[in-house]
Formats: sequence, structure tokens, C-alpha cells
Amino acid sequence: MLDGLPPYVLVARIGSILGMAFSLAVGLLLLIGGFVLPALAAFAAFLPSLGIMVYAERRAASGSGRA
Repeated sequence: MLDGLPPYVLVARIGSILGMAFSLAVGLLLLIGGFVLPALAAFAAFLPSLGIMVYAERRAASGSGRA
């Protein structure tokens, strides 16, 4: 891990990437199955995971998250 990088950034990255991958996988499976509206809802679940990762990265870059 990089020096000075808080551990919560690593946790946020791993959790966000897992959430994004899961939402895209479920969305694609639903889309292949012909369920368009549930697929769009699953694709929309991608955005909160991305937002959490961006927030954690920005907080660590600003220095407010360092202990």
C-alpha cells in the first residue's frame, strides 16, 4: 500500500469494484433474459458503487481522512 494512504481507501476500492462488477453482471444476465426494466435497475446500481469510490479517493487526496 502507498505511504500515507488510509486503509479505508483500499476497503472502499475493493468493495466498490465488487459492487460494480456484480451490478453489471446481474444487469447483463437480466438483459439477456429479456427483463429490460430490472436490467436497467441493476445497471443503475453501478452508480452508488462508483460514487463511494470517488468520494473515498477525493477524501484521501484532500488529506481530511488521514489519521
